[in-house]
Parts: sequence; C-alpha cells; structure tokens
Amino acid sequence: MRIRGVAHRGYPAKYPENTMASFKAAVHLNFTHIELDVHLSKDGVPVVMHDHTIDRMTNGQGEIRSFTLAELRKFKVNHMENIPTLEEVLLFVRNRVTVSIEMKDTKLYPNFEERVLSVIEKTNMMEQVYIISFHQQSLKRLRKLSDKIELGLLVNKLKRSHFRLVEKLHANYIAVNHKGVKEPYIKKCQAIGVQLVVWTVNTNEHMNYFQQFPSVLVTTDNLEKFMTVTNRSNVAPCLKTVHA
Repeated sequence: MRIRGVAHRGYPAKYPENTMASFKAAVHLNFTHIELDVHLSKDGVPVVMHDHTIDRMTNGQGEIRSFTLAELRKFKVNHMENIPTLEEVLLFVRNRVTVSIEMKDTKLYPNFEERVLSVIEKTNMMEQVYIISFHQQSLKRLRKLSDKIELGLLVNKLKRSHFRLVEKLHANYIAVNHKGVKEPYIKKCQAIGVQLVVWTVNTNEHMNYFQQFPSVLVTTDNLEKFMTVTNRSNVAPCLKTVHA
C-alpha cells in the first residue's frame, strides 16, 4: 500500500537528511513523494543539500559553490555517505515516487534554472517532478524556459495574492508552512485544482488535523509515525491543474 505523503528530505528522523540512505528509506516505506533541496557546485552540477554550506552536514567547511563536484565528493555525511547529485537521486527514484525539488538560494548560482532543467530532462523525469522555490523570479524564469515543467509556490503564509501568481505562472502546487494556511484556502485550492502541500508536520495533533482534508498533501520528517497516526494510504489522487 502506498502512503500518500511527502518524505521531507527523505527520512531525516532516522537517516541523515538529503542522503541516498534517507531517500531509499522513503521509497522502501512506499511514500508517494519525496522532497529534496538543490544547490550548484563550482562546476555547475546540481547537488542535493539543504544548506548553502557543507558545515552542518559533512566533515568539511565552506560554501557548496566553492567546490567542484569532485572536491565535494571528498567530504562525507555521517562519516560514510557522499553528497548526492540531483541526477543520482532522480535516476534512483524514477518510476517510483514524485519528487519535489526546492531550488535554494537561487541568486547565488548563474544559470541555476537551466542546469536543474537539464538534469530533469536528461533523466526523463519531467512527468515525475515539480519545482518549488521561495524565489518568485526563479519560478518565472523556469516558466519561460519550459511550459512543461510543473511549478509550485513556496510560502510561509498563504495569501489571496498568491492565487494570482499561481495563475500567472500556470503553477500546479502551493507549498505552505502548515501554520500559515486556513481552511477557506484549503477549499479554494481544491476547487481550482491546485495541489496544496503543507510542511513540515511532525506532531500527532497536526497530523490528525490534516486528516480531515484528504486533498492536502502532508510533508513530514517522521515517516513511520505519520503512517501510524494517520493510517493514510494513496486513496486521494494528487490534484493537478489542467491548463488550456
């Protein structure tokens, strides 16, 4: 049985976030979605890590953009894992899960959007990913580059103005902090066919709250807890906007 939910950076409650071990665990538990974060190496390779530095997660220090991929490979996460590339993760999860790709700190990296799109196309994952970002200019650039890539706004609090931007971008998703969404907006997203994603839901109280809204896609760090508390299976399909 597939579990309808977003595995946030894989399964960080048990494994180092944004690592292959973490993503493999999410796939093994049959989650329908995973979320990951991307930056660019010095030589323009999209790599998967949340922070723009390697300080917190590896045995090294410095900004990701200061190292080539070969140099990044020398650092270890949890003493054993390499920093994965976006291509490696997409090839592993292809035909297994839908991937939410968050583009981080987009102003730091030239041609960031082109590089990420190139990897998605190379891995034949265009139909199995969507890109989210806090940076609206990056989303606008992505839409100019491709009319096929699915996009999502990433916001802390959902406002009426965001729906106008969704329409302008032909976006399919809105990802919002679970504390920043009210019931009328949940219903509006459902009515217009935009998939609402909430992050990051880790308490029993909040997991149970969103159970009353089957259309909402819930992001969590604690996958097995989510499975136990919600008993949620993939009975409600992800909503996608159909544009003429």
